[in-house]
Amino acid sequence: MIPNDQSHKRPGVRSWLTVVWTLVVIAGCGRGPSETFSPEPITLTGETMGTTYVVKLSALPQKTSTGELQTEIDRRLETVNAQMSTWRDDSELSRFNAAQSTDWFEVSPEVVTVVAEAQRVSELTHGAFDVTVAPLVRLWGFDADGRPEQIPTPAQIDFARKRVGFRQLEFRSEPPALRKRIPELTVNLSAIAKGYGVDVLSEYLEDAGIDDYMVEIGGEVRTNGQKPDGQAWRIGIEQPTAAAVGQPIRAIEPGRLSMATSGDYRNFYSRAGKTYSHTIDPATGRPVQSTLASATILSTSCMRADALATAIMVLGPDEGMALAEREKSPAMLLTRNAEGDVAVTSNAAFDRLLADSQSAETAEQPITVYLTSLVVFAVALVGMAIGVIVSNRRIKGSCGGLNNFKDEQGNSICDACTTPPEECEQVRAAAAGAASQGIGNHQGGTEEMENS
Repeated sequence: MIPNDQSHKRPGVRSWLTVVWTLVVIAGCGRGPSETFSPEPITLTGETMGTTYVVKLSALPQKTSTGELQTEIDRRLETVNAQMSTWRDDSELSRFNAAQSTDWFEVSPEVVTVVAEAQRVSELTHGAFDVTVAPLVRLWGFDADGRPEQIPTPAQIDFARKRVGFRQLEFRSEPPALRKRIPELTVNLSAIAKGYGVDVLSEYLEDAGIDDYMVEIGGEVRTNGQKPDGQAWRIGIEQPTAAAVGQPIRAIEPGRLSMATSGDYRNFYSRAGKTYSHTIDPATGRPVQSTLASATILSTSCMRADALATAIMVLGPDEGMALAEREKSPAMLLTRNAEGDVAVTSNAAFDRLLADSQSAETAEQPITVYLTSLVVFAVALVGMAIGVIVSNRRIKGSCGGLNNFKDEQGNSICDACTTPPEECEQVRAAAAGAASQGIGNHQGGTEEMENS
């Protein structure tokens, strides 16, 4: 837009815009109005596992309403909570934790599935991932009891560590059950349960005939198929700083993969000038102290990606990337130096998933693609206008030369145009009149367009 307080100082601007608008009308001659924007995804949201979920769909199966879908999603997530929440005293896991017994404790097959995967990752990482760290998590103030007034003493840490160890936990599939080797053992599945919840919803959607979707629970994501506009789902990975939370540093297209990110920048506190994050190293009993600020891992299973991301935060950048390579998992690690500068390290498998644009905002708003095309088209039109003005000639042929193109029967393309011929004549006359007003300083015209 040209400011009103400057338009009277540049007498050629209005005529210049008349030429450009005229050429736009000519270029669009014969085309009726059409929608160019793709429909928005169907979006369902809610709360679960102490966080939120988002489900986006490209379409619904016939005879299925969003209300029915939402009800079924909430029901399945409620089942996961009833099985694995440590915030509910009546959940299966809470009852197992409360039982001071080393006998087999009956649980659902789903709990065994998640514990089995947790134990697999624990073995894989030599205990860097450990779902029995609950006493240490509580000691450092990262559970419902809140932050401690004082940093735990070495004696307190040693006492808590005696009640920790993934090898103190057993499971069996038939009949499904868990067993402690020490009565004080407790299990917390928060580092893997959200990923499992994503897997549960993804399986449900595909069983319901929904192939194009995006599921996200607390930052853990799975995508499949395409968005309604036919483009791939794009997921942004945020900056690992508290001040830039929500601002993307990379955007990827996961395809049929699941993605999980773990970081030290959301759940932490400071004491005496030192920062303590919620990721506990079972080997030391203390919060991890590392340059690694964020780990993003992709896998066919979101449950697995969730566990691996947490394990890598404990292992650190070098061992963590080595683990991702052994698991053949796409991975991106963000490290932070003493000055707060962030460095990005990713493997080849991850780089192949990078979106063409590294802006998640661009990825989530395909309208910018259309706007970019419009700008390019406008530049081309301006170039045509400059040529008309400088050469003092109009474009040969009516409708910018379209009349010279014939079909197989020898009919002009203009014969198929829906715009009445007299309107085209009026357009051409307006263009010729604007050009005759002497708008010869095309450099000045371009300058005005750039400053508008």
